[in-house]
Amino acid sequence: MRYQHGSILKVSMRSFVTYESCTFTPGPNLNMIIGPNGTGKSTIVCALALGLGWNTGLLGRAKDISEFVKHGSDKGWIEIVLCNKFGSNVVIKRHINKNNNTSVWKINGENKTQKEVLKKVQSFNIQVDNLCQFLPQDRVAEFAQMSPQELLKETQRAVGGESMLITHQKLIELWNEHKTIMASRKGDLESIETNEKRNAVIEKDVLRFQQREAVLRKIRFLEIWVLYAKYGIAKEDYDAVKEERRLCHARLLQMQTESEPLNAKKRELARAEQACDERKNSLESKYQKALGKMKSKMEAVDSVEGEGEELRRDYDRLVAKSQQRQTAIATIQRAIQTLQEHIEGARSEEDINNEKESIQSKTAALQLEIDTLKDKIEAIHAKQEDIVAESTRVNRTMTDQKRSLDALEDISNRRLEQLRRSDSDVYEAVLWLRKNRHRFQKHVFEPVCLELNIKDMSYVNAIENALRNHLKTFVCQCREDYLLFAQEAVDTHGLRANVIGPTADELRMELYQSPASMDQLKDFGFDCYMLDAVSGPPALLAVMCSKAGLHAIPVSRQANVNFQAVRESRLFRRYSTSTTAFSITYSKYSGESVDTSTHIRPAQIFTASVDQEERARLIREIDDTRSVLEINEGLIRELTAEEGTYRRSHENLVVKKEAFNKDRRELSLQLKKIEKWRIELGTRNQDLHRKLDEPSSDQQMDKVNSTLKALSVKRCRLAIDYLEAVKGTQNLYSELTTATLHRLHAHTVLQAIEAECSSKARQLKSLEDRYVEANENYESCKSHAKTLLDKAKEEYNTLQPEDAPEFQSVGKGIPLDQLEDMLAGETAKAAHNSAPNQALLAKYEQRQLEIKSARDKAEEKCKKLEKLVNEMETIRGPWYKELVALVVKISKGFEESFQRIGCAGEVKLVEQDDYDKWCIEILVKFRDEEKLQKLTGQRQSGGERSVTTIMYLMALQSLSKVSFRVVDEINQGMDPRNERLVHAQLVEKACRPGTAQYFLITPKLLPNLDYHERMKVLCIYNGEWLEEGLTKWARFLDNQRDAKSRT
Repeated sequence: MRYQHGSILKVSMRSFVTYESCTFTPGPNLNMIIGPNGTGKSTIVCALALGLGWNTGLLGRAKDISEFVKHGSDKGWIEIVLCNKFGSNVVIKRHINKNNNTSVWKINGENKTQKEVLKKVQSFNIQVDNLCQFLPQDRVAEFAQMSPQELLKETQRAVGGESMLITHQKLIELWNEHKTIMASRKGDLESIETNEKRNAVIEKDVLRFQQREAVLRKIRFLEIWVLYAKYGIAKEDYDAVKEERRLCHARLLQMQTESEPLNAKKRELARAEQACDERKNSLESKYQKALGKMKSKMEAVDSVEGEGEELRRDYDRLVAKSQQRQTAIATIQRAIQTLQEHIEGARSEEDINNEKESIQSKTAALQLEIDTLKDKIEAIHAKQEDIVAESTRVNRTMTDQKRSLDALEDISNRRLEQLRRSDSDVYEAVLWLRKNRHRFQKHVFEPVCLELNIKDMSYVNAIENALRNHLKTFVCQCREDYLLFAQEAVDTHGLRANVIGPTADELRMELYQSPASMDQLKDFGFDCYMLDAVSGPPALLAVMCSKAGLHAIPVSRQANVNFQAVRESRLFRRYSTSTTAFSITYSKYSGESVDTSTHIRPAQIFTASVDQEERARLIREIDDTRSVLEINEGLIRELTAEEGTYRRSHENLVVKKEAFNKDRRELSLQLKKIEKWRIELGTRNQDLHRKLDEPSSDQQMDKVNSTLKALSVKRCRLAIDYLEAVKGTQNLYSELTTATLHRLHAHTVLQAIEAECSSKARQLKSLEDRYVEANENYESCKSHAKTLLDKAKEEYNTLQPEDAPEFQSVGKGIPLDQLEDMLAGETAKAAHNSAPNQALLAKYEQRQLEIKSARDKAEEKCKKLEKLVNEMETIRGPWYKELVALVVKISKGFEESFQRIGCAGEVKLVEQDDYDKWCIEILVKFRDEEKLQKLTGQRQSGGERSVTTIMYLMALQSLSKVSFRVVDEINQGMDPRNERLVHAQLVEKACRPGTAQYFLITPKLLPNLDYHERMKVLCIYNGEWLEEGLTKWARFLDNQRDAKSRT
């Protein structure tokens, strides 16, 4: 026999729980440890778990290690030898000190820590904390009750390895982080939406405030810019006057230097001018006399010359007049010819007038058609307005009807909300039903409290009391729907909801007859039956008659019921007043009746009911109203189409009419042109006759020419005399001119010097004045510029640093006049914009900051979510593929094991969005008439759970590579047949070559069980005393075998 790596070769115990001393050597395959209850079978399990490094909490027993030391001893120890295929075997020993509750660990005789022991054990792939590998007696029930999620984790740990479980845990952590971030992001988005809605309400006021603040801020900036602009202008003026003062001072100094030489030269030139003056005066007297004589001669010549010029002008005028007359005559003749050609080429007036009359008649006919179409269109408009007015009235009516219907239906919503508060499972079941109605064959009624209504509220307390056990009951109308609801809503979703599936007869209302007529009820003092005061679906009412007897329970508002007559009639088992419920029990033997009365509590659910008749009436009225609206809409569409036809015809006729008018206007223009040409032709003929009748200018021209010749002779004689006088005058003038020039030169030079001196003096005075003025301007401009600059700087320094960019953008580089215009405009804006409450703005800005902060957080969380999703997708792929393959293999082995014992089983992987909710479901069926059902701690019996547990462990055995497995008393509660079948499978699988070591611990065995040569049976005979002959077990067993062979 070959042991696997990590198998247990030997176990020794001293003073441990029930054992004073115990040593045993298990086999490499199936080890069946048997013995009566209390002999210490489970102690061996404890020794294996505690000796391999695990804590006491794993066993579900005592918490302190000291409690595992045998009573009466202070110390104890456990020693376990593990098979090591790659070296010498490993001996792990744990010493337990009861007094101080401590342990000392050793490996191969060397002291070690518990962590080192665990690390060594885990290197052999031993997972004592995995229930799929190590199942103590006290945790067998825990395995069956293990949640599907825990089962998945334990299965991965057992057959998938730590890496697979770590990946699953990582996915769970990532998904939880994803959910946390999603919830947080949802809160951020809700905060954004809330704040945006609040800000939207006051946004106009805030915008107006911000606009006014912006205007005021701009006004302040502009005021500062105006100061700077004024300073700029003042600075330019200052620079200019400063330069001007400097120039004036320089010029003044220069002028004072240049003035002195000119005064000396001025005196010298005055004496020269006086001598020239005397010579000039003498010659001027002689020249004047000669000039008078020459002048008289010149006047005679000029007189004759004037007469000749006048005659020549007369002659030129006569020539021009003759030429103008001929030109005018030719022009008039050409115009007359052109007009005659136009008149001859034009149409006759009669043709034009005839055509105009034809067009006029056509236009009148078109106008009649146009007027007719306009009347039709206006008639359609009137009809449309009437229909629209009616539709508006009908819409208002329908709105009122819907409002009334909503008010009625709101009662049902209030009941549903009340149900959510009182019973969340039933509420969730209602929501599930509403989402899944398509899966049912017939209508499934929601809880009675939502489906039924009270017609007369004076009976509400009594009716709710009678229905109190059925108010939250769902009612199905066929068996298939009942099974589907029970399986999905109750079993799968775990909702605690009551559902019934009545028979076909229970749904027939006509089968329920009241025990007495209404007249008899009145005699007893009753008003009606409870059924008469309730409205609802007939099938549901029939079920309530079957379950609660509504058709047979009379009710009265008052307490004046004839109780004696009711008892004697024996017609009613139950009846009610408004405050008390009565029940009557009749003895089968003596016939006597026993009355029981119960105080009725005020109704909690039916306090408000829907009047179903009123609701149906409103729905019918809404449908009728909607039909009227649809008819009106159809009429509107028909009238609109008809109007479109008329309107297109109208437009075509208007186009034709406009064409006729255009032709008529063109004909009128032709007539006007012809008339104009005729009038102009008459005018031109009159002008021609007038020009032809004017006299000729030839005789006048000859007369003027003769007079000009005589004047020419006279002018020649006078000209000779004049020339003689001119020569004498010229000689004197020459001398006078010379003298005058000398005098003029002297005077001119003197005047120039005087003028220059005067000019210098004036310039000097002017320069002095200008210097004084320039200096005053300089001081004034300097003071003004400094004042403006100081004020501008003072205002600018009041601004905040962050205002600088906006300040620069407002007025930089803009001239003063534009700045002042801008300032006036912004001031006017501010005057017309009133400011809202300052606190309102503060709230708005605070919310804006919160919105921005929440939006930034939401965006950051969105990025984190995307990163988490990518990370989950990355690690999910290989893990999911491996997990699906693993579950398929487990399910196959599990199903085969159940088939061998005549039952059915399946292992299924259930996937959810939340990785923490991924789970393994074990489905089993132990009877033919059942369906596969989930394994739970309540649904199956203890024996069935034991069978399922060992089958699942055997399915894992073929997949997992572990050193050994331990199962303690798994066969408890099994019936003999299942126990025998399970035992056979366990022996067959556990004894296959190469399988892991197996420890099966049981207090009992059936006779004639299957046995395999690879299995080892360990019998526990534990007590205060053992016979010495039984201490050597091997020899004892050999003797027993020999004795058996001899018999």
